[in-house]
Amino acid sequence: MYPDYYQVRAENKAQIKRLGLLAGGALLGYIIIQNGLSLLFAKVGLMDLYSRNPVYQSAMDIIFTLCGLLLPFLFFGRKMQKISHCADPLRPKAAGNKTDVFLAVVAGVGVCMLANIFTSYFTMFLAMFGIELSSPDIAMPGGAEGVLITLLRVVVVAALCEEIAMRGYVMGSLRKYGDGFAIFAAAFVFAVMHGNLIQAPFALIAGVAIGYFTVKTGTLWTAFIIHALNNTVSVLSSYAYDMLGAEKASVLYMIILVFLITAGLICFAAFTVRTKSVKLSAGNSMLSPGEKMWAFIFNPTMIIALVFMLYITAAYIDLA
Repeated sequence: MYPDYYQVRAENKAQIKRLGLLAGGALLGYIIIQNGLSLLFAKVGLMDLYSRNPVYQSAMDIIFTLCGLLLPFLFFGRKMQKISHCADPLRPKAAGNKTDVFLAVVAGVGVCMLANIFTSYFTMFLAMFGIELSSPDIAMPGGAEGVLITLLRVVVVAALCEEIAMRGYVMGSLRKYGDGFAIFAAAFVFAVMHGNLIQAPFALIAGVAIGYFTVKTGTLWTAFIIHALNNTVSVLSSYAYDMLGAEKASVLYMIILVFLITAGLICFAAFTVRTKSVKLSAGNSMLSPGEKMWAFIFNPTMIIALVFMLYITAAYIDLA
């Protein structure tokens, strides 16, 4: 009995570590491709145009996302999928129960709005100690074509690619070791990937919520729709500030925020009642949650990726 117990634990650790190696490899691929494309554009003289033309910047950011994010996670994610024998996220299941998905989406968007509030207070709290946080500037081109390409980049391409990578490959490959662990591990990678302390806390909270509702509804479409709607609110809010001015846009944003949070809480209560029989799986691992996270994070590729991301994050921290 005991030899089998310790052998199974060792095998669990080894497999989770291997999955962590691959997830870390995908993160490294993301870093290398993103920076490689930037260097290539600079070498051929396109970075000047990239920095001056918001429409061109949005179009090129779509290429950055497709190449820098989707390609490495497709490559390493397929290997993770084979190890865990999980479903291919590029072949999603049916849309699931429509009512449950609707409730999950509204509840998930509400959690994202709460995460925005938490991030704002977190930023203000650090500012009290002279720590000013910033995040990368996002191009917001004007005109109808500018709005359309921004929505395409942020709402469709970014949301779809990130959910295929995070909730599809990363979370999907880890679910055999427990849904809770898989949800948090994918949210952790999602947060690290953003590379700054304004977006990372939000991504962690939103990532946990999106993962939870995805598991409970049984379809990756839930994750994509929540992510896309959250990004839509963000994009339209930014345009509202330009069109209406800061004062009117702030009032409008607060009204929308209160409405979405209230609707989210109501839908979460209804969703909880409707899906109470759908339990998160504990998995077949004999490891504790801490042991699983340790095995997933503390491996060479993940540590190297974390060091690079911490270096990138430092550029967005100003110690006054």
